[in-house]
Amino acid sequence: MVQSASKHRLRKALQSYANINFILLAICLGFTSTVQAGIHFTLMSSGSLPQAAEVNLINASKASSLPLKKPLTSLYQLRNYKLIWSDGEKYNDNAKQLFSAIQQAHEFGLNAFDYDAELLQDFLQASAVDPVLLSKSDIVFSHAYVKLASHISKGKLTNSQSTFNNDDPLLAILNHAADNNAIHSTINNLQPKHDHYRNLVTALANYKKIEARIDHQQAPLKLSKRSYQLGDYSTEIPKLRTLLHAYGDYRGNDFSSQLLDEHLMLAISGFQSRHGLDADGVLGKQTVRALNIPIWRRIQQLELNLARAQTLPDISTGRHLLVNIPAYKLYLYDDQQLTYQSNVVVGKKKHKTPLISSQLTKIILSPYWNVPKSITHNEIIPALQRDPNYLAKNNMKLLSTDSNLARIINPDSIDWFNIDQANTNFRVRQEPGARNSLGNIKFIFPNRHSVYLHDTPSRRLFALPQRAFSHGCIRLEDPFGLAETLVSNDLGWSKYDLLDLSKQSKSKTVHLSESVPIHITYMTAWADEQGIVNFRPDIYNQDTQVLASLYNADN
Repeated sequence: MVQSASKHRLRKALQSYANINFILLAICLGFTSTVQAGIHFTLMSSGSLPQAAEVNLINASKASSLPLKKPLTSLYQLRNYKLIWSDGEKYNDNAKQLFSAIQQAHEFGLNAFDYDAELLQDFLQASAVDPVLLSKSDIVFSHAYVKLASHISKGKLTNSQSTFNNDDPLLAILNHAADNNAIHSTINNLQPKHDHYRNLVTALANYKKIEARIDHQQAPLKLSKRSYQLGDYSTEIPKLRTLLHAYGDYRGNDFSSQLLDEHLMLAISGFQSRHGLDADGVLGKQTVRALNIPIWRRIQQLELNLARAQTLPDISTGRHLLVNIPAYKLYLYDDQQLTYQSNVVVGKKKHKTPLISSQLTKIILSPYWNVPKSITHNEIIPALQRDPNYLAKNNMKLLSTDSNLARIINPDSIDWFNIDQANTNFRVRQEPGARNSLGNIKFIFPNRHSVYLHDTPSRRLFALPQRAFSHGCIRLEDPFGLAETLVSNDLGWSKYDLLDLSKQSKSKTVHLSESVPIHITYMTAWADEQGIVNFRPDIYNQDTQVLASLYNADN
């Protein structure tokens, strides 16, 4: 029998877990261990049971304070209020499988404590438990079950617990797993299927192995001069060799040499490339700063980006465009195979490129640029105050907005020093041509931010490792390569055909025969097709916010 102190501890744990009150499922055993009926109790904060034991589940659930009240109610309704985690006398294999899955939650960047691991362990380790306690704990197990399943399948950043409907297929999957002794395998199968998620799971496991074998007592790297390059000596070099070897960048076996030789230079270059730095093989201030970031922070970075990857739609099949803002890259995937990529310029910190999921539907050659109001007010009007010929010099026109038919306005007719910016009746449009800020081509996908992909006449920025310079739209280094990939099968046009068409003075719209899903994402860590783990600076300072949500046990 369970010792009274242990049983009292379990009861007190349940009471504290209950908050003010929640719905409990008890069973009427009669003279057998078979569940005969579902009886529902409300457990008050004092732990006392009401005199009238049997209440209607639907009415009772309205008073429940359980965070997952709705999906729990739906799950038990699907099961006709049968217990899931015991046979009425002892815990069954479902309970053991769930606890095992919770213990492995760290593999998916989740924390077992968020799913009441200690409380469930107390229940399972009890040598005997009375039926009332079994019925009460059934709710606790189910709460952990639904919460873990929703986090693995939908992510912890999507408020997944509140997205359940009575007809949510996940509830039917969970119910089927409970009836078929398949709790653990079902939870594992709920993971996203795309490689962006799976590669991060592998990367997280590898970095935890690195954490286990790395020397945490080793002092941070220090520079005694501005930088070290090929042929330089330093007493810090052996420490650098050991660290780069732990991360897999240095493959040599000489850990004592103080010389920065060719092997070490290549290792430094590889590390720099993985971290979005200029891959010159020189040990400078930025590289040392990245090397000194502790391994636990890198693991944390992998975990929060694993949570971001879970929020992506299913991109395991078909064609998809993916823009990663911190990587300054655009990728085109066909059935998860990378078929095209381009460097991009994204929004600066005060003009952040937004996260978007949409469908790319058309391409415009020789586009007009309809200048946003914010740019007109903040940049073009001040430029006109300095130079009245600014519009003409930049191939821009002033158009009326006070009628359906836009008319051209003479800019000299406006006093640019006395503008009521809240009530302007004009807009600025840049004509197609060599000076057009959108270049010779843009790609349209519907979104409320008026963001699009486009060419640019300014090419020098693509040579920089960090490229956050736009007002929010995304500039492509090789836009005609992307256009060729998107239309070649339908129209047979090559990159050079498109270039010729784009040089015309008139805009031309090309509609895609099939729209292409496009996802603008924010990933500061990822693993590529070769399994190489990449990290990038948090240019918009969004990681802190995600971490707060990720490590909030109430989510």
